[in-house]
Amino acid sequence: MGNVLSNGFQAATSFFLEKAKYILELEDNLEALQEVARRLKAMKDDLQNQLEMEERKGLRALEEIKVWLSEVKAIQPKVTKLLEDRTSEIERLSMCGYCSSNFFLTYRYSKDVLETVEKVQSILSSKPSGEVARLGPPPGIEEIATQRTVGLEKVLEATWSRLMEKEVGILGLYGMGGIGKTTLLKQINNKLLEKKDEFEVVIFVVVSQNLQVEKIQNEIGERLGLCGQAWEKKTQNEKASSICGALTRKRFVMLLDDIWRKVDLVEEIIGIPLPSPKNGSKVVVFTTRSKYVCGRMGAHDLEVKQLDQKNAWELFRQKIRGTTLDSDPKILELAKQICEKCKGLPLALTVIGETMSYKTSVREWQCAIDDLDSNADNYPEVRDEILKILKLSYDDLKDETLQQCFQYCALFPEDKEIYKDELVEYWVSEGIIDGDGERERAMNQSYKIIGILVSACLLMPVDTLDFVKMHDVIRQMALWVASNFGKEEEKFIVKTGAGLHQMPEVRDWNAVRRMSLAENEIQNIAGDVSPVCPNLTTLLLKDNKLVNISGDFFLSMPKLVVLDLSNNKNLTKLPEEVSKLVSLRFLDLSHTSLENLPVGLGKLIQLRYFYLTGVRTLESISVISSLVNIEMLFLHEGTFLSLELIEDIKLLKNLKGLGVSINDVVVLERLLSIPKLARCIDAISLDGVVAKGGPLQFETAMTGLRYIMIERCIISDIMDHTRYGCTSTSAICFQNLGYVNISVVSGIQDLSWLIFAPNLAIVFLEGPSPELQEIISREKVCGILNKGSSIVPFRKLHTIYLEDLEELKSIYWERLEWPSLKRMEIKYCPKLKKLPLSKERAYYFDLHEYNEEWFETLEWEDEATEE
Repeated sequence: MGNVLSNGFQAATSFFLEKAKYILELEDNLEALQEVARRLKAMKDDLQNQLEMEERKGLRALEEIKVWLSEVKAIQPKVTKLLEDRTSEIERLSMCGYCSSNFFLTYRYSKDVLETVEKVQSILSSKPSGEVARLGPPPGIEEIATQRTVGLEKVLEATWSRLMEKEVGILGLYGMGGIGKTTLLKQINNKLLEKKDEFEVVIFVVVSQNLQVEKIQNEIGERLGLCGQAWEKKTQNEKASSICGALTRKRFVMLLDDIWRKVDLVEEIIGIPLPSPKNGSKVVVFTTRSKYVCGRMGAHDLEVKQLDQKNAWELFRQKIRGTTLDSDPKILELAKQICEKCKGLPLALTVIGETMSYKTSVREWQCAIDDLDSNADNYPEVRDEILKILKLSYDDLKDETLQQCFQYCALFPEDKEIYKDELVEYWVSEGIIDGDGERERAMNQSYKIIGILVSACLLMPVDTLDFVKMHDVIRQMALWVASNFGKEEEKFIVKTGAGLHQMPEVRDWNAVRRMSLAENEIQNIAGDVSPVCPNLTTLLLKDNKLVNISGDFFLSMPKLVVLDLSNNKNLTKLPEEVSKLVSLRFLDLSHTSLENLPVGLGKLIQLRYFYLTGVRTLESISVISSLVNIEMLFLHEGTFLSLELIEDIKLLKNLKGLGVSINDVVVLERLLSIPKLARCIDAISLDGVVAKGGPLQFETAMTGLRYIMIERCIISDIMDHTRYGCTSTSAICFQNLGYVNISVVSGIQDLSWLIFAPNLAIVFLEGPSPELQEIISREKVCGILNKGSSIVPFRKLHTIYLEDLEELKSIYWERLEWPSLKRMEIKYCPKLKKLPLSKERAYYFDLHEYNEEWFETLEWEDEATEE
């Protein structure tokens, strides 16, 4: 029994002494812990600083470094806690550290301290040596910082939808500068983070106007993890090969921002494999200001358009911080006007919104509107952040002719449609386009230029194909460029729609090159306005309220080549001093009330274009026989042609285009009997013509006809129906006809000849026309259609208007596709029971003032159309 007690006592004593050892050494171990903790922190801080420097170079931390730092991170809270409890634990000790007021708590604490010292020492000794980071594989998709957007949701959705289509390998996003293309591309990049399973790598590269192949290769190479010393020594071809090899093995999306011309992804030695239906996991998306580039890149294109009014206002409000808009109701009203002037261009809305953000004076806001109307470059932010950015598109035109044509477009009133043919004639008259050869050649060249400007998003197409528009902010840029970037403000004086009641003050008439005062309220140009304008070449005074023009006004304009006074309906006379305009090549007096033409007008031997359209008040225009160089003479809808006037017109040897008004069938027959004149006819208006002897046979004579107006006439037909079976008919007649307006005509049963007008765009038919039963007669045209003709009826028609045609029963006997149709209006045509309208075009169908009973009995081509 004694041995048992003795052994038990010895075991207990040994156990106690072993535990007491931890307590006895506690203070020394705490000192050791403090020292290793200090060393650990210093070592960790040095390593992290070194790592940050390496990461700035694009290197990535080694995994063993990450593991070591994670161990440090895990142990540090425990070290901190143990050291924080040091004072309270030491206070428990007594008898020189041999005893504790709470033995077991002190024992556990002391043991933790020793074990932690050993753990920290182990971590210190295990710190990796050598390099801490190296170039590693970059992430497949990197998120790009982008601002919150307004109004891009729909186009993002459309772009995303196209991007996910398997057959779309290359997608081009085009639109004018500042429209939001780059922002959209960044959003696509970030949205692709959701598609990590479908695409291994997404690469975003800015190409820019100055294409640098090596720069692009380096950016792609860096994203693919190819860069390094060996990469830097490679040639462009070798880099292209490396890029191609890396991308060929991957599912990738390449996002190329700001492309200005075709980039042959492979042939330009970049090395991007071309996407195809077979490798649908490879996609290229790019942004550009030119639709032409989309075509050259073989891309599916998608236009990025201006914001609608609602989203534009939301963005504008967002940029005007604080309570500015609430400070005065007038400011809110003016802010909406400024927002409207931005025409949905996000760049303009953002820059101008931020600029006006802290302006709380009504006068400041009113001043801003005035400046935006005239001198937008007065604001450095507008000049530097909007105009200069948009000017890049102008610079990219490079060709001086293109640049001059673009600048000229700014003379038209803002937000107005520009008639292409009018633009062409201005350009030719100014000498920007060579008009000395064939007229068609000049027209083709001009339309090519218009196409380039539209493709570059410097002009905008409109639904009516004969017109274009210029965005207001682009127009401001054009005027800024034309004024030598604001240094010569009076070089281009453009004050259209400004509410002027008199001629504006001009400091230096010598500087004025072109002046446009269209759409104002000017009534009188008095004798005290006698400017000396040695350099003025274009003067547009159309759409004013002119009653009187002083002769002194025209005395010193020796270089004036374009003078447009059209649509001044109260202007009854011109001063004789017009004859001083010896360089004049273009004169438009249309829709005025002139009673006589100045006798001296005959001295204007340089005149090429002379418009008197819609002038019904002239007593005589015999002076035109003296205008020996006239090429285009337009009298339609105005003074009626006489036999004597025909003889005068015959003397115009250079005549290429003619517009006439006729009210006598004898005069019409005489005109058509002169082949040279008949071929020149662009426009003809018949008023009160009675022709009972047979069809007018326009098709054999007026092969260049573009415009027909027929009213209050009695005629049987326009075209000889026996020619409907001629296979060559469609090739020789009505090729250029685009506009037809027929009203109150008797004798015509159908208008089947319209089928031979492949470029017909607008048709207005208004009754009463008691015999008109069909637009296109099946009986007349089936002959030629059955011979394999390529005729597609109404292929380019965008507007058709039918009114008060009591006997009309049919437009066409079967369904048509109407590929260009925008608007169809039908009013009071009670016997028209069926419409040749396909379901694809049904939503363009527009009915006005229809009879409910008639509508209920209307037959449809198919159920889908009826719905």
